[in-house]
Amino acid sequence: MGTRKAQSMKLKIENIGMIRSADIKLDGLTVIAGENDTGKSTVGKLIFSVVKAFNRYEEDLNESRYSRVLDLIEKIYFQLRKIYNFEKYTELQEQFNPKFFFKEIKEKKGAGINGVIGDKIVLLEEFNDVESIESLYMIRDILNKDEDKNITIKRALTKAFISEFYFDLSPKNSDVDSLINVSEGFNNILDILLNDNEIKSLSLHDDLQFNDVTFIETPIFLQMYDLIRSASTLFEMPEGKNERMVKMGRPKVALHTKDLISKLDSAQYDDLFQRTLFSLDGVSETPLIEDILEITQGKGFSFDRKEKDFYYHKKENTKFKSINTATGLKSFGIIQLLIQSNLLDERSLLIIDEPEIHLHPKWQVEYAKLIVALVKNDIPVLITSHSPEIIQALSVFSEEFGIQDRTAFYLTESDGVSSQINDVTDDINKIFTTLAEPLHNLVWG
Repeated sequence: MGTRKAQSMKLKIENIGMIRSADIKLDGLTVIAGENDTGKSTVGKLIFSVVKAFNRYEEDLNESRYSRVLDLIEKIYFQLRKIYNFEKYTELQEQFNPKFFFKEIKEKKGAGINGVIGDKIVLLEEFNDVESIESLYMIRDILNKDEDKNITIKRALTKAFISEFYFDLSPKNSDVDSLINVSEGFNNILDILLNDNEIKSLSLHDDLQFNDVTFIETPIFLQMYDLIRSASTLFEMPEGKNERMVKMGRPKVALHTKDLISKLDSAQYDDLFQRTLFSLDGVSETPLIEDILEITQGKGFSFDRKEKDFYYHKKENTKFKSINTATGLKSFGIIQLLIQSNLLDERSLLIIDEPEIHLHPKWQVEYAKLIVALVKNDIPVLITSHSPEIIQALSVFSEEFGIQDRTAFYLTESDGVSSQINDVTDDINKIFTTLAEPLHNLVWG
């Protein structure tokens, strides 16, 4: 019996934002081309939300669980303080001080938690404090209960959607359902149904292929480190908050923005050439970072923790703050820092949104070559673009590096109200025809 070719992961969506439908493969290099305001970025943010929510749902579960526990611990403490003189009953103050009680809970697991709470129940029974004992039983139940996985993921996914789309994911002025489906080969992985920006149902059949995702929207973020790190994301929004309430408090940034900055500031400069085995073509022994530095004619980027800024190092041993560095250089610098931090692998999806905005045509071609090199080294990449240079270069290098069977091209086509994303891998000239139309009309009328 012959060997079957591995089937790619697929994302199918209906009625998300202005997108009527899309059926997209995520297997190697995925290119979505089209004009502005046709839904290209929506696809990237949607995939980011799904992968990040599934990657962080356990963390979200623990945050929610411990938040409820802390509320109960504080309730017990303040109730006891109103009734008893802590100078006389020092054991009550010691045993139920919120800071130490909460720390004790977080350090214990399973039977250990039951032991801690059991001892405190025995203590309160001496005081016949029924209300506080009931709160202790509630704490024990919260910590021992296995919450439904789908409910936990639904909560994390809701927060991710809010962070990326800010309560604006369903089509405007329409009551149609929105559908999201993830499959792999012949197997269904995930089904989500939304209506009016709310998840109505979620069915998880198996784990996702990707365990992390990184979204690059603009290299300008490198010069905004302090602002981004001090801001919060709507993913961190406590349960029960509505749209009006989330506008209050610290400045808000999208989850993908803070996620990127948090990853980049972990890169170190000293071992620049030693933390990657990647090569530009997947065959040569020259590290990929070294190829990036050859393109940019410098020594690369680093993060200075003391200065809280990213620096670009030139060959003559001088360095420049990120704000004084060309944005095109920062585009390459972000890829360098991600590779350097060992954050890219076959299960970590890289999403890049319209990189051509900050690159002149020559560097667009070099950037495309760099992206294909990542895919050649088994890094999955989704890239959106409206640049003929980048799209043509991606096509050429995909063939040159032998990854054309893992490369797919899509074109967003809009009627002014909604759009559809079509697979044009077998005829990418449709992309060039669409993107060249404004110039054609300008020159030939």
